Amino acid sequence: MNDVLLVDDEQIVLQNLSAALDWSEFGFQNVRTASNALDALNIVKKYLIDLIILDIQMPQMTGLEMLKILREQYPDIHCILISAYSKFEYAKEALCLNVENYLLKPIDINELRETVAHAADNIAKASASSHNLFERNLLERWLYGRITSDELMEHSQYTHYNVLMRHYFVVILSFENRVSRPLHALTSALPKDIVAYPLREDESTGILLCGGYEISEEFIESAASFLLKMYPDIKLVIGSRATGSNDVSRSMAAARHTLEFARLSGRTGCLSSYHINRTPFSPEELSCLNDIEQNLLSEKQIRAFISRLAEHAANSGERYCDLYAHICLALHDMPDDPDLQALVFPPFSNSHTQEAFEQAVYHAIHLYHQSKQQSTKMLSPITQRVIHYIRDNLSSSISIKHFCEQTNMNSTYIGRLFKEELNMYFSEYVCILRINKAKLLLENTTLSVSDIARQVGIYDVSYFVQCFKKQERTSPMKYRQALLKNTNQ
Repeated sequence: MNDVLLVDDEQIVLQNLSAALDWSEFGFQNVRTASNALDALNIVKKYLIDLIILDIQMPQMTGLEMLKILREQYPDIHCILISAYSKFEYAKEALCLNVENYLLKPIDINELRETVAHAADNIAKASASSHNLFERNLLERWLYGRITSDELMEHSQYTHYNVLMRHYFVVILSFENRVSRPLHALTSALPKDIVAYPLREDESTGILLCGGYEISEEFIESAASFLLKMYPDIKLVIGSRATGSNDVSRSMAAARHTLEFARLSGRTGCLSSYHINRTPFSPEELSCLNDIEQNLLSEKQIRAFISRLAEHAANSGERYCDLYAHICLALHDMPDDPDLQALVFPPFSNSHTQEAFEQAVYHAIHLYHQSKQQSTKMLSPITQRVIHYIRDNLSSSISIKHFCEQTNMNSTYIGRLFKEELNMYFSEYVCILRINKAKLLLENTTLSVSDIARQVGIYDVSYFVQCFKKQERTSPMKYRQALLKNTNQ
């Protein structure tokens, strides 16, 4: 959002209007003033004005006459009319000229605030609806890694996107049903040497892609500090630093991961991905989580494990809500059915006690196992048997042919049934599980890439790297280096 223009022939009214509100709260970067309509029209020609607050009774040219000119030349500018006269003719004409509101002097501050807030929302909606569809689609593809570097470079020539910055960060704002204003306010607050491309996903979620030659998490946190004071309930998360435009999708994935962490832990305010990248689990605890995921532990063993985690949190100073979020995210990341990646765990309760923690974790594990059972209920017994075969032999050579030789089944029939029920080919499913397991090993061990490839059942290292790049859009070594870099920050 750009500027607001206040127009009135009384200087005291202009001063009072300027000081009446914190205009940056509504996304307006500059407040400009004019004492007559002709000066106001010259300002509109010179600057990008989003909103005009305009007095009706002025010498030389009335506010209504000026508004008629605006509607012909600048139909997208929003306007609020003010007057000391409550004439019906004024109100009727104002309605025909499509103004936001008609306010009477002396102006009620609460009514002014509500009117400006409504106008700011309308400006944001109009901007979103008129935004070039090609640019929006290109930005979405860029954020989610659905475009090649050559395509991005070629298509960017027809947009205002700068794809040649040294570093980029994806910032996601989550604010219940009112994200437009904070998203535009943050966009406007960034310095001119920082590129900022906003994308509003829905009423509650906004994305901002920031790029610059000298830009960091701390820089963005500082620039966004005013938002946290205005909106204490907002969630503002910052993804990992992307080096060049090709790495933006990784920053987007990290921001999404961080936003889910914030939701699960109940955190508000600003949170960077490097704050949560350090895994709080020991190799033994990760092994137990893997056993829980595979449903290999009894209820008594699960409760004992949860109690040990609670003691771990008490001794290390880890907050229960954060540890709960880490556990839920770890369950999501386990090498399992891709359908379970859509499972939504409930956020942690407001009671940050050990008892509440143990109950919440047990409920999350129970929900996970319940969802796992439901996800396989609709599968035929044969497909379930194939899935068990894959899980049990993930580190070995796996093929439909080998499974059918063991079970005396028809490989063509099994392949077709698997594709129909899981909406993916047998080889695709195996690859997803193997790469997920490889990610865990890259994150939590110092094993070489070739050793990890063998542990996930791929004995051709170049093929393993190819599969990893296809799923994660980066190489295993760069994936590990990014994790180490974020951990050391």
